[in-house]
Amino acid sequence: MSTVFPEFTVVFEFSPDSLTWLVGRGDVVLSRHCRKHDAVRDAAGRARAHRDAVVLVERMDGTVQCRHRYGRARRHGRR
Repeated sequence: MSTVFPEFTVVFEFSPDSLTWLVGRGDVVLSRHCRKHDAVRDAAGRARAHRDAVVLVERMDGTVQCRHRYGRARRHGRR
């Protein structure tokens, strides 16, 4: 049985009036940022608040840039 960790995502959203980086969990948008760096920092802070969590960061084209594990899960994965 595999364990599923809470996953926070950082994804790009294009709309006619703005270019926005969204931090989300599942289908819920938790915050919006103008800069990707700020979105990644926010997602990491949220992930650290959980015992085990993952942050998935996407590029503007939707491909996966990286995945970070926090909490106990990090000790079992790469640093």
